[in-house]
Amino acid sequence: MQVIGSQFSGPGAPGDFGWMIERPEYADALFIFNDNEEQFRAYVEDPTGGAGCSRGGGNAVIRPYRCADPPRAAGVPTGSGGAGYASLTDAVQGVVDEAIGVVRELLASGRYERVIYSAAADGGLGTGIFSVGDDVKRYIVDELRKLAD
Repeated sequence: MQVIGSQFSGPGAPGDFGWMIERPEYADALFIFNDNEEQFRAYVEDPTGGAGCSRGGGNAVIRPYRCADPPRAAGVPTGSGGAGYASLTDAVQGVVDEAIGVVRELLASGRYERVIYSAAADGGLGTGIFSVGDDVKRYIVDELRKLAD
């Protein structure tokens, strides 16, 4: 399993998840988008539709693809209540771990060769809508990279 960070450089190019997810060369990839906790919880409660499957902003534009059959995307929360997680509290770590568990379940299907997440220039987690604490971003990327093991 490859875990790949993809940096956004503009629309209609690698890093633009809305564009990439439609391209045949990425058919073997599971895309990881930055979710909010509320819509992640809505998805966990009803993975077939509703708020957990609605299009979002930034790389969450691909949120509807997590409700596709088979799923092409999975969300990892980076914030709640309209704000990014400021630091990696026990509660935040629990939510991230739950989301990574969903990703692990999807990968167990054997459908995916790659996991692609939104990366910053330094390879860390790329964020745009929420201001997210560095320890939170580092933890998310570390947990995603463990999927390659």
